[in-house]
Formats: sequence, structure tokens, C-alpha cells
Amino acid sequence: MIEWYKYPWSEVVKELNSDTYYGLDEEQIKPLREKYGKNEIIMPETKSLFYLILKQLKEIWVLLLIFCTVLFIYSGIGNYGIISLAIIFLNIFFTVLEQYKREKGIRELQKLNSGAARVIRDGRTMRIPSGELVVGDIVIIGRGEGVPADMRIVESNDLKVNECSVTGENFLVEKYEFKIDDREPSLSDMKNMLFKSSYIADGDGTGIVTAVGMDTQVANIIKLLLESEEKREFFGSRINRVMNAFSLLSVICALAIGILMDFTFGINIYRVVKTMAVLFLSIIPQVMIAVISLVGVILLKKFKKEDMIFKDLLSVEKFSKVSAICTDKVGAFSKNKMRIVKAYGSNGIVDINGETLRDGMGESLYRMINIGLLCNDVKSVKTNGENWVKNLVEASLIRFGARNGVYKKELDKKYGRVFEILFDSERRITTTVNKMDKKYRAHVKGATDSILSRCTHILKNGLEMEITEEDMESIRNADISMSNEGLYVEAFAYRNFNYEPSIKENIESNLIFVGLIGFDNMLKENASDSVKKALSLSIKPVIITDDSKLTALAVGKKMNIASRIYQTISGVEMDNMTDEEFDRIGEKIIFFSRISSKHKVKIIRALKSYGYITAITGWKLTDLPALKISNVGITNTKSKIVKKLCDIFVKDMDFMGFLKTIENSRKIMNMIKKIIVYIISCCTGLAVFLSMLFLYGFDTSRYVVMESLWFNCVVMFLSALSLMNQYKDEDGDYIPSTIDRDIIGENWGFILLGGFSMGVLSFISLYVSDLWQSKFSFLTSISILNFCASIFVYSFSNKKFFQNKISNIITVVNIILQLAVTFIAGRFLIMFNLVYWEILFVCVLIWTVLCVNIKFHKNQYD
Repeated sequence: MIEWYKYPWSEVVKELNSDTYYGLDEEQIKPLREKYGKNEIIMPETKSLFYLILKQLKEIWVLLLIFCTVLFIYSGIGNYGIISLAIIFLNIFFTVLEQYKREKGIRELQKLNSGAARVIRDGRTMRIPSGELVVGDIVIIGRGEGVPADMRIVESNDLKVNECSVTGENFLVEKYEFKIDDREPSLSDMKNMLFKSSYIADGDGTGIVTAVGMDTQVANIIKLLLESEEKREFFGSRINRVMNAFSLLSVICALAIGILMDFTFGINIYRVVKTMAVLFLSIIPQVMIAVISLVGVILLKKFKKEDMIFKDLLSVEKFSKVSAICTDKVGAFSKNKMRIVKAYGSNGIVDINGETLRDGMGESLYRMINIGLLCNDVKSVKTNGENWVKNLVEASLIRFGARNGVYKKELDKKYGRVFEILFDSERRITTTVNKMDKKYRAHVKGATDSILSRCTHILKNGLEMEITEEDMESIRNADISMSNEGLYVEAFAYRNFNYEPSIKENIESNLIFVGLIGFDNMLKENASDSVKKALSLSIKPVIITDDSKLTALAVGKKMNIASRIYQTISGVEMDNMTDEEFDRIGEKIIFFSRISSKHKVKIIRALKSYGYITAITGWKLTDLPALKISNVGITNTKSKIVKKLCDIFVKDMDFMGFLKTIENSRKIMNMIKKIIVYIISCCTGLAVFLSMLFLYGFDTSRYVVMESLWFNCVVMFLSALSLMNQYKDEDGDYIPSTIDRDIIGENWGFILLGGFSMGVLSFISLYVSDLWQSKFSFLTSISILNFCASIFVYSFSNKKFFQNKISNIITVVNIILQLAVTFIAGRFLIMFNLVYWEILFVCVLIWTVLCVNIKFHKNQYD
């Protein structure tokens, strides 16, 4: 982007070969369009719901179920085919839903290319589609209209604009045509620029188009959003891979049974095909995607109640792996508030009790407070959502002044502001020019070194005197002294004018130094504890601060996290280092002092090169590059743009809260693993039981399909709920691996042991019941199978039974439900069948002892 905001509008018009009255002529339009392109933001083609469904139909497990449907129709049992199709579409619904939301969001963005613009061409005002605008066009804008392209303002008549779609800040911005000298202003500080997709709330004006289409600021943001979405994997896709892997194993099992039935037992091919189809339909984990999706919804809602909003389950998984958190000190380790505790003036350093303004300081402190209130943009002393140090400093000045009878509103009314020079990371100072009776005064506050280098005089006992080297040394020593106490130090200065100065002048020179104020940004009570907890979880805290290096080191000592100066580094030092030098020392650094957004990108890249899984907090648009390249992005901003690019939205940036959420995320991932292993183990048990059943010669396909549906939709679903409710009792002190098809390979021993034992025990109950000539042999066997699956969930508890009461209650309800359904299926006659009760008692006792004592522990899948 060419920095058009730095140039007078007349130079911009001249540079772009345009004319404010005549505009462009028709001969200029075509070459300009060929050079800069059309004024359209290129969007990827959106996928329809039908396309997304078709894409899911290509999954292996779906294709196999479709094949089963064909076999059912061929075998004359079309009702099973309907069941098979219902299972397919139920799972596809949950998988496609999250992908369809993304496509819907892209369709919303396409509206940015619509609309019309009033443009001056060949000396005539005309209305054209906004897509036909070219760089250099003179555009007239007014209240209620959208900004059709990026423009440098030529004329502004009380122009007020809502730029939320670009800056994310949902308030009106006043616009003017004057140039801005700031080296690195944020988009919201470019008061002489208009951005495509903004909305004119009031006033009118004229602008010259400086960027169109893909070169506009909103297009740059959209590119970041779309790149992020394209790279993003859906959690449903992970579960699909698990389903595919298990389905292939199931096919091998079904084919083996079919071959045995045909060649070994000589069973006719019609029955073999029917059996294979029923077997595959029965043992596929039919509700896995639905169960995981439902569990995800419930857990994400729980996080939301705790003011921690995750984008999806994939974000939870990524956060569970984080090993380095890069965050601002304010909000994370310190309170969102500052107080004035010390001041330095002509009489040296004085402690401030916060109540009496003049004691010990006299004119110096009084003048500093006046400068601090006049050079102040905070509208309210309430906590600012973004926790920006500059805002906290300004709010503390307002509070201090109000306690001592000096009110910002009264000063603003008495000494009207003429203009301001905004803060930037290079100058590190803020300046306002106010009318003081018949004269004018520049009020300046900011970093000590920045202000001191611009001062020629000093205020001593109310008198302006030429500043000496001795004065400067005293000021620097005071700055160091307060910094070593962990205080944020701000310097104050001013300059008088006998005339109304222009923004084009070098106003921030020949300043009169007034003094320093030390602000205490109190640490939270749990700051040191959160550091200890982070280290116990193998998480590296990386702290960004607006404090000086000395202040950062003093704070680090209080927190017991940094004790040597080499553990802190400033943005200036980073600028003067090569990448190799920084990479060599980067891992040792804890505090990054006074850095910019570009430094954050460098920090994240370095941490990732050391092998860390990174998370970073941010709230400004300039933080987007760092948020994008980090493994996890966290924000607390109101900006919809930044929110969309981040994985997590929080209301409180408390570091201890992050650690607790990481613990819970690890527990949730562990729990989801357990649910997947549990479901696959149970399906394996069902596969073993049905295989032995068919080989034994039972032809009960109708009942088998009914049992498999009950087994999947009720037995395993309730068990998954009991596992979900006990996630807080899981281990949270390790980093789980990725949830993928490797889960089956990592846990094949446990899956086979549990599934095979369950299936064999169920078949033995059928065989014994049949041997004893019971009328309820099949019902007895599936009753044992359901009981085994219900009790098997205790193999996944950390103790003998669940520590969570709700989990135990759900399991008991599940067991009672199986008993009730067995009674109903046996028309209550089974209640009086002694053989059923004997077999049930023995099998359940054996299985309970196994499940309670043989546990699915961490070391089984690490």
C-alpha cells in the first residue's frame, strides 16, 4: 500500500493524473483498468449444500454402506436398505453442517462487490456500478452511502464514517483532508483515508480513488480470512478417517465370514450375501460422528458459560497441545488498572498518596496532571476491553485528577483542542495542541528518552530554564530508579506558541521538560502461582509489555520468572539484530519490551522453530499476521474480523484462566479418545459376537439389525454421555496426540482384548442357554452383550468407578434400561426364567470384575 495519507491531497491528485473538478476522461479509463484491475474482490466459488453432500458420499465407509443398501435390495430386504441410508444421511448431516457455515460466510462477503458510486468524469457527475471505478476517479460520497473503493479524502464536510468492517472498531470516526505524518498509524488512525466497505454515517465529501479491488484494505483482510479457512481442517473429517479405517477392517471381517460360510459350511450364496450385508451394517460405528458432534456442542457451550468461546473442537484440540503462550502482561498477569504512586520534578522523587495534589511537588505535578488530562483521549475510566497500557495510563490520570478537583471535561471545555498528533511505536509520544486563552500550547507525554531528546528547557519551581546535562542525568536516574521498582514511567513536556501552529510544523521540538510520573500496574495475586503452574504443565510464558526493560526485569523478579537482564529484550534491540542472532538467544527471553506487531511475527516464528506449539493473544488489526501464523490465536476484541481469524474469544485475558482451559482441553481430548476407543471396542465386540453367531448357524437377521440399532443409538450413546461428564477427572498434565485414524493402531491391543472378550462372553451365554434348552437363548445373549457394553465404560474410569456422580447415574440408568427392554422383548416371561438369571449373574459378575480392574490408562496409548 502506498502511504497516501502522508501526502497533501493536491499531490495525490497530481500523482494520479486526475483533476478534482474535471475528473478522468474516457481515454484514461481503459489503461487504468488494465493496470490496476477491476474494482472487484475475487472470491472463491462457493460450494452448494448438494456439492458438500456429494463430497461426503465419496468417503469409504459411506460407499460401503451404499453397497450394503444395494445388497439388501438384491436380497429382498429393502427395509434394511432404508435403515442403512438413514444412517448415512444422519452422519453426513453433522459433518456437512460445519462446512456449510463456512460457505455461507463466503456468500455474505460477496455482497462487497455490489453497489453504485457517484463519480466525476469528463467534467460531469454520473452514477456508475462500483465495479467500474478505477484508480484516480473522483468520487462524491454522502450520508447513507457505502464507500466503493479505498480513497484519499480531498474535501470533508463534517464527514463521519463507520469503519467496523475494516478496522473492527464499532464507533464513528471523524474524517478530514489534512495529511498525517505518523510513520505507522493503524487503519483507524488514518483520518484522511476512506476504505472500501465502510459506511458514511453523516456529512459528505469528495475523495480520489487510490486502490481498487484486490488492492483495497478490506480485500487484504478477506485474503487472510480465506487463507485461514482454506487451511483449516474440519473435525468431522478427522472422525471420517477413523470411520474409514475401521470400515476397511470390518469389510475384511465380513468377507472372511462370507468365505467361511460359503466354502467351509457350504451355505448358499444368497444367504452369504445377506449375512455379509447385515454384518457390515451392524458393526459399523453408526453414530460415532453424531455422538462426537453432540459431545462437542455440549462441551463448547460449557466453555462459553466460562467466557471462553472456541471456534470448534479442532480449536480445543490445538489449544490442548500448546507449549508456549505469548501474551500481554496487562490483563494476563497484572490488573486492568494503574495508579499513580511516584512523581519526579524539580524537587526530586516524591511518593504520591493519591489524595493530595500539591504537597511536595507544587507547580510541576500540577502541570503534569494538566498535560495528562488535556493530552488524553479516554472517554471513560471504565476498564478498556483491549487492556492497552496507554488507555490505562490515561484513565489513571483522570481518576487522580478527579480526586484532587481537576476534571478533564472542564479542562477540555476551557482549553479547546486544535489538533493532535497520534501516538506511534516509533516516536512513542502523544501530542495535542490546545488554545490557552489567546495563545496556544502543545502538550506532550510519552517515553522518557523520546521526550528528553526533544527538550531544550526544564520547568523548575515554576520557572522555565535551559536544561543542562546535569538535569538530564538526574532525570535518567529518576527514570531508572522508578523502573527498578517495577513502575511504568511516563514523561511530560510542553511548548508555548504565540500563534496558531500548523500540523505541518515540527511541533514536537524545543520542548520544556516538566517531570515524570511512575504508574503502578499492580500484579494479580495469582501472578507467581500462574507461572509455577505453567512450568508444571510444561508451558513457556512469553510476556509482551509496554514497560521499559528495567521495569520488565523488576516485574519478572516479583513474579519469579526472570532474574537476569538477558531474559528481557526491547523492540529497538530486535531491530538491530540479525535473524541468526535473535534465533540464538530467543528461547531464553521471557519479556519483550515495547515491541510492534512485526516483532510479534518474529517471536512466533522463532518459538515454532524451537519446536513449541504456540498461542498468542491480540486485539488489533495489526496483530493479524501474528495471530494467523501462530498455532492458536486468542482475542478479546469486539472486532468481528479479528474474531473470525482467531481460534478463541475470551472476555478475560487472565493467564491462570488460560492454563485451566488448557488443562480442560487436554482432559477433553483424552475423553474424546476414550469415547472413540470405547465405540470401536464395542463395535468389535458386536462383530465378534455376530460372526460367531452366523457361523454357528443362527439366521436371525431381522433381530440382529434391531439389536445393532439399539446397541449403537442407546447403549453406546448413553455410555458416551457418562464418559463426557467425567472429563474433569481426566489427566491434564500431558499433551495428547492428534485425534485421527492412528487411534485404532495405537490402541489395537486394548480394542481387540475388550471387543473379543465381550463378543465371546455373549456368544458363550447363547451357547450355554441353547445347551440348557432355554426358550430365550438369543435374547439372553444380546442382553449379556448390552450389559457388557454398559459396564465396559468403567474400564475407562480412572478409579474403580467414576468420580462424577452424573456419570455413575447415567451408567446405572443405562443398565436398568437394558434390563427393562429385555423384559419387554421377552414379554416379561423371561423374568421367571431361572436359566436367564443364572447366566446373567455369572457373566455380569465376571465382566464387572474385569472392567473395574483392567483400565484404559494413559500408558496404553502414549
